[in-house]
Amino acid sequence: MQPTTKKTYGFQTQCLHAGDHRNQSGHVSPPISLSTAFVFPDTTEGARRAADIEADEFYGRWGSTNAREFEALIAGLEGADDAVCASSGLGIISMVAHAFLNPGDHFVGVHACYSETKILLESLAKQLSLDATFIQSDRIENFEQAIRPDTKLVFAETPANPTLSLVDIEGVARIVREKSDAAFAVDSTFASPYNQNPLALGADIVIHSATKYIGGHSDVVAGVCAARKPLAHQVRDKFSFHGPHLDPFSSWLLCRGIRTLGLRIRQQNENALELAHYLESHPKVNRVYYPMLESHPQHTLARRQMRGGGGMICFEIQGGMEASLRFISTMQLSKLAVSLGGVSSTITHPSSMTHNLLPREEREKAGITDGMLRFSVGIEEVDDLKEDLEEAFRKI
Repeated sequence: MQPTTKKTYGFQTQCLHAGDHRNQSGHVSPPISLSTAFVFPDTTEGARRAADIEADEFYGRWGSTNAREFEALIAGLEGADDAVCASSGLGIISMVAHAFLNPGDHFVGVHACYSETKILLESLAKQLSLDATFIQSDRIENFEQAIRPDTKLVFAETPANPTLSLVDIEGVARIVREKSDAAFAVDSTFASPYNQNPLALGADIVIHSATKYIGGHSDVVAGVCAARKPLAHQVRDKFSFHGPHLDPFSSWLLCRGIRTLGLRIRQQNENALELAHYLESHPKVNRVYYPMLESHPQHTLARRQMRGGGGMICFEIQGGMEASLRFISTMQLSKLAVSLGGVSSTITHPSSMTHNLLPREEREKAGITDGMLRFSVGIEEVDDLKEDLEEAFRKI
């Protein structure tokens, strides 16, 4: 069976069938292959697989049939030739950095991103003596000024964690092509493949923390990137020898999660937009960050490059950190937790929890304030979520 293509099938159909060509088992639900070693029919086949870094039945560290099916699903949903998965989002970001950066190279990063992504890139810059330029990513002229002829990698996150600031993917891709031969990588975790496809907008590599919306059930940690074949091969080459292997059971869970991705994200988009309007009109809320609100400073860009705003809302309530911590401590349906993107709603305080490893000045560069809350909207009935928020407001 040949891979399905986005030109032929709609998104939810792709969620079900983009990996069919990787499932040769004859089972509607593919079995979990836990074996770490495989029997070769003869020495010729053994040598062939040893020379093929993409072989799924050579050695467990190189991957599994379950991992290959997951990669095929992501490649199909992102309109890519291939995808490479790893045991975490940070793991795949690390592999992308190692694939395209050598000691002394120049790369461009952004302030507005997940805190541990920033820390990872800063750490690699020191270890490899890289020339790193970090910029405010909501202004395209900052990319224009930062990208140089010797730039080898440009990394951006859009929407950004937690402020939901955006990067003009098409505009930055154009600048990258005009000024350098760099690879342009976009972390699209908050959007998911349903709401945004960076490759179609000109990016070279799209990255996801599959722990979030792709898995969707808060029960697996993983990362994945998708790209054209030559770029994906560069990442897989580094991955195979660094060893951040995604185990077969986690791969199987991710494939299962993807089956309902379109259905889940549609509901989360709908819930989040209604709750964003509710929060924006609440007298105890100072500001709401959500791309599909007209008040978002990049709303026009969001409408141009995204199909929906996603399930993440960021908002500031009156009273600063003390009021924010009291607020989230009183919520019932929305659980206090640092991860996001699952079917159940969660809420967290970025300044003291998800981004606490960044110094205050770094948080301020990323737009993170002490009174800010990050709300991951699930698929519960929206009226129940609204009442949960209202009750928390009453208690503060």
